[in-house]
Amino acid sequence: MDYISLSVTFILLGAVGIYFTHKQAYQKGITDAVLMHRQGRLKYRDYLDDNGERMVDIEIEPIDEDERNK
Repeated sequence: MDYISLSVTFILLGAVGIYFTHKQAYQKGITDAVLMHRQGRLKYRDYLDDNGERMVDIEIEPIDEDERNK
């Protein structure tokens, strides 16, 4: 293989790896958010900023020591 083909191959392999890593992290993040919301640890409020854009203020309460040891 010449240098260009080898470079393109590694770039494509890297892009595929990044895609699947991002997809897995996104799914885990959504799952965590749903569980925190169900447990009452995820608090949020929406508001409009100075430019009229909708924003979200998110607060996550820490895990109690009793829950951590379960």
